[in-house]
Amino acid sequence: MHDSNQTDLKSFIQNEIIKDVKKVRGKHAPISEIVNSVPKTLAVEKIYDLSESNKNFFLFIVKNYSKTPKLRYFLAISLANNSSDFLVQIAKDSAIKNNLKLIQYSIYRKIFRIQLLLIKEIEEIEDFSDLVEKLKNLRTEFRGKLEKIKNLVENE
Repeated sequence: MHDSNQTDLKSFIQNEIIKDVKKVRGKHAPISEIVNSVPKTLAVEKIYDLSESNKNFFLFIVKNYSKTPKLRYFLAISLANNSSDFLVQIAKDSAIKNNLKLIQYSIYRKIFRIQLLLIKEIEEIEDFSDLVEKLKNLRTEFRGKLEKIKNLVENE
């Protein structure tokens, strides 16, 4: 990503996305990604709860493991407030098919709940609205799958 794109993205996020939203307080565990078969750690600097404008959405601002860009931005939607291996299996195919990542992460550390999050890096300003819609649609699809499973179990 070019420096001007990174600067534009940073100002867009500061002025348009996190201007009036609530920051999640406290220290946050790092997230990791696999690059060339090697796990790399991304220190989470800040998490913002975007629920005022988009329910179940969070913005992660993380320090990059390489020098440029210095910060990276990830948009996340909560698929489930209490994650499990079963829920991961249900959501995995959709995440892979749409080039998204699934993580199990405790946003509110004092509550001890591990949420299942679907995340995607925001690389350009233009990606933001499309990404919000894509994540909303995938959450709806995921919830639909859970409802079908629930109905199957109830009808047994």
